[in-house]
Amino acid sequence: ISVGDGMTSSRLFLGIGLIIGSFAFLPPQNPVWGPVWDLSKSTIAMAINSSGPYNVATAAHFGIMSYDWSNEKAQWANARPMDCEERLAAQAERTYKYGGPHQFVYRNLVKALPWYSSVRKILENPAYEGFFLKFKEGKKTYHVPPCTTQNGVTKCSKFYHDQEQTPQVPSKENPNPDGACDKYCDCGSVPCGEYLFDHRNGSMLTEWLLNEYVLSPTALGSPYIDGLFIDDFWCSNIINGTQNWNCNDPVQGPSEIDPHSQEDMGLSDEDIAAITRGWLFNMKRVQEAIVKAKGYTWSLMQYQQNANANPVVINNSTQCVASLTSACAPGIGNPYWQAPLLMGMTYNGTDWPTIREQVAAFLLMRGPDAYLGFGIWGMEWSGLQPFPQFVWGQRPVQLENST
Repeated sequence: ISVGDGMTSSRLFLGIGLIIGSFAFLPPQNPVWGPVWDLSKSTIAMAINSSGPYNVATAAHFGIMSYDWSNEKAQWANARPMDCEERLAAQAERTYKYGGPHQFVYRNLVKALPWYSSVRKILENPAYEGFFLKFKEGKKTYHVPPCTTQNGVTKCSKFYHDQEQTPQVPSKENPNPDGACDKYCDCGSVPCGEYLFDHRNGSMLTEWLLNEYVLSPTALGSPYIDGLFIDDFWCSNIINGTQNWNCNDPVQGPSEIDPHSQEDMGLSDEDIAAITRGWLFNMKRVQEAIVKAKGYTWSLMQYQQNANANPVVINNSTQCVASLTSACAPGIGNPYWQAPLLMGMTYNGTDWPTIREQVAAFLLMRGPDAYLGFGIWGMEWSGLQPFPQFVWGQRPVQLENST
């Protein structure tokens, strides 16, 4: 997901449901790099500059800067072939060398995105075809096209793919695609689109995800990258139930994929459940590998499981009382001591009107690791808003010491 696309906090409820129902994710926990009490370094942001590289001077302000797949999209969508993966790694390296404490990059364990070189390589290799879900054989029509034609060249794939968030050549029918290619889009020998990993594959896919995708030189194998934002999820009516807040992104199956994907792939409800179980298994293995590599991921923060980035935002006294009461509940302890609190600051377009109260609440509620950032889902920091001096500048000594 691009964090600016209006995604709601419904992912929070689904994430909790998956954890309670299957115990598949690791429990929320603090980063292995140890406590961070400095307020200016207890900050976090998602970086998206689709028109070019993100400003490293801005990025280095944050304790964690997490680079979204859409960063530099204008450039990588027109590379021959596309090179999103390498550009994210290079952006993280530049930020590290400018002084940024921790850099994260984007990964997706649901969608197999061919603008990542590592993914494209195996999409093109018949030896790996078991890693991917396919269009239903013998079906005369699909809701999404298996083939694309550009510059007189037609490319087809038997692997299921849609174009929901896919760079394309602007056309009369689609003048503003999610990434504009000049003349043609180059995803190698396969059509550009959002492909899907088949998590029923077993250990071969698991080992590839760990060694070639998560611990690779463009991710946690890099000395400049400390963590990941892992996007999207599988949801099953059999596993998660059919309540209003479950499996609604948009329907059961993979999140943020064409709503007819189950029909186009010919999958039964039990197939969806089996893939969901496999994805849950692989998510836990990936989280374990990240922690073992002394890295971190958003989904290990308190209440941020399942591709969530939903900060606590306190804008009035009622919210303040509720949040402080939750953090100080007797008998169970502060939930933010064992895993980071993620809190957002409110900006009204010209000022930070409640910054003193929000910082005070943050310091009262937090444990040894906690992160403060922009108070919207996704926590994207556009760079247009000023840095509040109350966080990055001089602060009252009594607040700085109230730990």
